[in-house]
Amino acid sequence: MSGFILNELLDKLRNKDTNDTRFGSSVELRVATADAKTRTVVYEYELTDDEIYRGYLDSGWLSTVVDNATDPLIRAVANNQNTLTTSLTVNTLEPALAGARVEIICRLVQFEGRMLQAVVTFRDARRRATVYATGVHTAVYKDPLGTASRSAKL
Repeated sequence: MSGFILNELLDKLRNKDTNDTRFGSSVELRVATADAKTRTVVYEYELTDDEIYRGYLDSGWLSTVVDNATDPLIRAVANNQNTLTTSLTVNTLEPALAGARVEIICRLVQFEGRMLQAVVTFRDARRRATVYATGVHTAVYKDPLGTASRSAKL
């Protein structure tokens, strides 16, 4: 993987240049930390009533955040080549209240050949043992139609 490309992504995130969403809703996340060595980005977000459904984080909102927060990491590792989501999973774990400050920890955990995977943890910023939800975003590299097969350069 090109360290330059990942560092360039992290600079964009630090400068709030995150206009890379393509589908769904854009969620305003504040970058707290970014680390190219561990391939981790931590966002902060204050929950509102809009993100809570029946006392838990809304699964639609969670899916949007997991997709939008991990997609730039996945595309950076794939050198902005053609990646497609094959699976996006979210799990709600603990009740949440509006006003809670949440850390959204995105970490790239698999980047072998054509498969790229990021995991996300939604935890309370003050009570870090409280994990509200988790998510997993799996993508694969696909060759553009009519080109020879090759893997993402990692």
